[in-house]
Amino acid sequence: MTKKFELTEDLKRKIGALFMVGLPLGGVTKEYEEICKKYFLGNFCLDANQVTSIEKICAVTSSLRKLAKFTQNEFPFIGIDQEGGWVTRFYAGAGMMPGAMSYAASGADGDKMVQMGRRLGKILRAVGCNIDNAPSLDINMNPENPIIGTRAFGDNAAQVMNLGVNFAKGLEEEGVIAACKHFPGHGNVCGDSHLETVVNNSSVEFLTDNDFAPFKKAVDVGIGAVMTAHVTYPNISSEPATLSYEIITDLLRKKMKFDGVVITDAIRMKAINNLYPKGEAAVKAIEAGCDQVLLYSYTREYVEEPLEAVYKAVESGRITEKRLDESIERILKQKEKYKISDAEPNLKIAKKLVFDESSIAEIYDDKFRSITCIKDDGVLNNLKNKEVLCIAPDWKLHRGVEEAFEGVLSFSEIFGKAFKNATAMKMPTDEIPEIKGNYDVAVVGIFYFNSSSIQRDIINALKEKGIPIVAVLLNSPYDFKFVSDCNAVVTCYEYTELAVRALVDAMEKNEYKGILPIRISDGI
Repeated sequence: MTKKFELTEDLKRKIGALFMVGLPLGGVTKEYEEICKKYFLGNFCLDANQVTSIEKICAVTSSLRKLAKFTQNEFPFIGIDQEGGWVTRFYAGAGMMPGAMSYAASGADGDKMVQMGRRLGKILRAVGCNIDNAPSLDINMNPENPIIGTRAFGDNAAQVMNLGVNFAKGLEEEGVIAACKHFPGHGNVCGDSHLETVVNNSSVEFLTDNDFAPFKKAVDVGIGAVMTAHVTYPNISSEPATLSYEIITDLLRKKMKFDGVVITDAIRMKAINNLYPKGEAAVKAIEAGCDQVLLYSYTREYVEEPLEAVYKAVESGRITEKRLDESIERILKQKEKYKISDAEPNLKIAKKLVFDESSIAEIYDDKFRSITCIKDDGVLNNLKNKEVLCIAPDWKLHRGVEEAFEGVLSFSEIFGKAFKNATAMKMPTDEIPEIKGNYDVAVVGIFYFNSSSIQRDIINALKEKGIPIVAVLLNSPYDFKFVSDCNAVVTCYEYTELAVRALVDAMEKNEYKGILPIRISDGI
């Protein structure tokens, strides 16, 4: 007969310590406080809804610190996904940075990335965040990868190690733990683990020389945290990495000698939840050796289901108190190392850092220097003296991977304001617009080329009219293969306001300083 263990308050508190929970839209509501107190939850992860202003994020993190002292008698981990580029939660001033591939294209070196990590670290620490779920140490070896892409610093291990690990070092020098992701690598796949099962069939030898290498470097320099990949590596384990003892404990802990905190990627992403619903994934993640189960989006059910599943696993003896204590020891060690108790938000300092004009100017210059001209037959010259049609899709400002939308970003509108000689047109979603007038050149914004046929149809229609085309790749340089026969191709690596302003500036000046940091075709 299986022995049943009594769930004491002390055991419940230990279980609660192994969860990192998201917040409701309303922030720290009364219901949220009740749930956190019921389950002794004391580590948190913010989304963009909690950081719509500096005042709000400081108020939220201050409330979370008080709540965690009640539930855990410890100050909390407060995490945020602030990679830069299109995975950004905090948009204000110097908090908004170019993405990883942009920095590679701008010619940044390791020293530059330490500097950028330190700048962001100071801001995050000032607003009360002490974990950044960044950088991505994934090597984007597969051009068809739909979720990493320009979030990666490059398509080779050396470049990702140099830029990514140095960025992480900069964060940690300012007291913000870098949760390097997605271990052991999400770059050499063509699926999105938010939506589907993702498999990497590479050999262990290939993985060791490539995907694993940046993480091994990060571990060797003493990085504080690693975030897992919901990717299955059949040559190592039958389970996705997040749930794999062979990957988390045998590989990361024992072989790589990592003694920091392992955080799961959001545990209810479909690559995991489709396999193990009803909280079972949380149980398996803890069994595998993870220290923080990330419940990213908050609902009462979302929190209760995995917590109750772990309660049952502890009651049955499936998860032992010794196993809980192992994680708690690692958590407390990192909280002490990074002085989490001292990480109280400071609104005055935060405002000074965020609105520092020299920092904002440098960040803009970094982005400007990343704008890359991949091809030009001369059509980009003197755009201001030509009749120009600019047509591009608008983009609802995507505040991170799994978040709400807010605002609309329009490349064509911003281009039209800068180029008074241009006719600016929003790209429709259903049918080709009637193109009237005689144009010397058409500037066409491309955003996820294969996401709709309208982009291809418009380019074909312009070709039939004999109008020279400048294809502007608004997010992925890998879309070059679809527009390689256009007269010119320019890329800005991410469709953000920062990127679009720098892109239009570069086109006005006909000055493209970026160097393509990846291989996108034979010879390019």
